Amino acid sequence: MDNLDMKRARLRFELQTAHGAWLQIAEARAKSTRPPTVVELSGSPKETQTEWLEYLAAKERLVLAYAERSAQLS
Repeated sequence: MDNLDMKRARLRFELQTAHGAWLQIAEARAKSTRPPTVVELSGSPKETQTEWLEYLAAKERLVLAYAERSAQLS
């Protein structure tokens, strides 16, 4: 159980880090005087796409880690 708790703690940290990186670049882009470029499905400019996808991947890993515990309890 400790290993799973440690794994989830690490994944929560990764999610927070990825979210912070996305917010930082999105805020910098919002303050930019450059005209908007291509907007992705996320509603964000293409410049923030990499950080957004990293955030979504970190979120998915964390959800899977919680699902792993549910599977163990079944």
